[in-house]
Amino acid sequence: MYIRVLKFLLFLTILLTNCKKEAFDHNRITGVKRVWAVDDGEKIKREDINNPLASNINNVVWKDSTINIFGARNEIVAFQLIIQSEKGGAENVNVAISDLSNGATVIPGSATGPTDPFDYRGRYVELFTEHYLNITKRTPAFLWHFSGSAAPSAYYTGWIPDCLIPFSAPSGKGGAPFSIPGNSNQGIWVDIYIPKDASEGNYTGNAKVNISGKLILTIPIRLKVYDFILSDSTHIKNMFGLLPWDLARRHGVNYGSSTYYQIEAKYHQLAHRHRFNLVREVSNLNDMATYHRRYLTGELYTAGYGYAGPGENIGNNTFSIGYGGSFPDEYGGSVVNMNKADWWTGSDLWTNWFQSNAPEVEYHKYLFPDEPDWKGPTGALGTGSMDTIRMQADWTHSNPGIGRTIPCLVTNTIKPVLKGYVDFWSVSSQEVTENTSAEDVASERTQGHKYGIYNGWRPGMGAVVTDGDAVEFRVMPWIVWKCNIDQYFYWGVNYWTNINVFTNPLTYNDQVNGDGTFLYPGVDYLYYKESRGLAGPLSSIRAKNWRRGAQDYEYLWLAKQAGLENETKSIIDNCVPSALWEAKSQSNISWSSRGYKFEEYRKQLAELISSNSGRK
Repeated sequence: MYIRVLKFLLFLTILLTNCKKEAFDHNRITGVKRVWAVDDGEKIKREDINNPLASNINNVVWKDSTINIFGARNEIVAFQLIIQSEKGGAENVNVAISDLSNGATVIPGSATGPTDPFDYRGRYVELFTEHYLNITKRTPAFLWHFSGSAAPSAYYTGWIPDCLIPFSAPSGKGGAPFSIPGNSNQGIWVDIYIPKDASEGNYTGNAKVNISGKLILTIPIRLKVYDFILSDSTHIKNMFGLLPWDLARRHGVNYGSSTYYQIEAKYHQLAHRHRFNLVREVSNLNDMATYHRRYLTGELYTAGYGYAGPGENIGNNTFSIGYGGSFPDEYGGSVVNMNKADWWTGSDLWTNWFQSNAPEVEYHKYLFPDEPDWKGPTGALGTGSMDTIRMQADWTHSNPGIGRTIPCLVTNTIKPVLKGYVDFWSVSSQEVTENTSAEDVASERTQGHKYGIYNGWRPGMGAVVTDGDAVEFRVMPWIVWKCNIDQYFYWGVNYWTNINVFTNPLTYNDQVNGDGTFLYPGVDYLYYKESRGLAGPLSSIRAKNWRRGAQDYEYLWLAKQAGLENETKSIIDNCVPSALWEAKSQSNISWSSRGYKFEEYRKQLAELISSNSGRK
């Protein structure tokens, strides 16, 4: 009997060894060596095949070879699937996400929904390949992104992911199926929308990895849905600049044509799903009525226009009259024609238009010039002049008509020469961190003035560059909440100019990585070989992290509405101990560079809000 047992154990050992060898050999045949997952707050380099997050116990998204995520109703949650190839690479790779089920409640998987990536109706899961840019030259310090001591990690040199290509793009252009070079990672970005009518509880499903149509790996997914719902309204006031002529040029359409406005509408819709408002120069009120009113009323964000999901039927909450310091026709049309009579007439006409068409929208007049930095002379000769700012503000405040109520926004730090003229300060994060105090802001607010910030400057704010942490844009809404900022402003999402944005990460005379390429063109007539054939925008990891931070902001807003401000304060202070003017004496950032730390704080907020909901 004893010998028989030994023989059986020996047979079992040989069998298991052969099974393991067969599985290993199978993976060598397919070209896939390893698959793992991580949260949406990381950038995993293509060549980083030994990244410690694959086995780090803090990476709770990847636990027990299972993907673990959580969220609220009306929230988009995300994770990244990292597929690592063998030495010879992998061909014809594809990924699918199954339905996620909780009893009778089902969140449809990636097989559901239209093939058009810009039609969001019936779409709950979106899949993207991560496009990598080879960063060989780091963004230098002391421009307007970070101080020398607060530079992002040296890790961000090499093949860094940013642009996200929908699976529906052509194969070979980022679409599925796709290939992976030898000994490399390929990140797959997965967005899951939790519908408003989803029941709370635990949902299960799986991610499937296929090679040439053959299933090679099934990974369980566990999604916990909490019993609260995120608002359709976005409570963090923000504006992100859109450059319409760059958009028209890269998409190969005539600016102002109906085709152009169809494409621009898709940019607004993608931005809306990511909880940021696109703002741009608008020539006159006729264009407002014809093309832009629908963004502000929410008409564009309805099923009739192919929209569904967060913010459905809710309009943008911010508009900038004369964005960048431009002059609508009603204001004279140009700085050369600027005069007080047109200023009064124009401001009255625009105020009446908003009161009749979009009364809930916050708007302002963006004064000319942008970032004024010297005194005198006024008018057309005063490009850069603060006296020109003072003149326009005087015209506004002395207007006997209703236009005097339009706030004057100026992109400058609080300066004595401008005090009393500016109603809405929009200040660069660098100026806020280095030259502003809480007392300065409080003093302006006692006079009813607003205070916003723009772009990013470490250590006071996240940086906007591609060679930085994924959480750079996620932390921004946390800082806006913590420091009670009235608005966040990012200057431009599509500063593409003559750059091949799919191969060249550098903007601004080959100095800065990615500032101005927050979104990418789905069609590229300038670099036609790079065109993905998708007549709309391509998102980025930076845009996804803004969305994640804006949704975190909604958690904080819900907690405040529930009277939980004291309970949330410690979470906020632990997440962001100091920022903006508080960070003036700091050498580096106070918040974590890791996505899993932010997920810990979001989890604490989710538990707090959910517990409070359960007591009602």
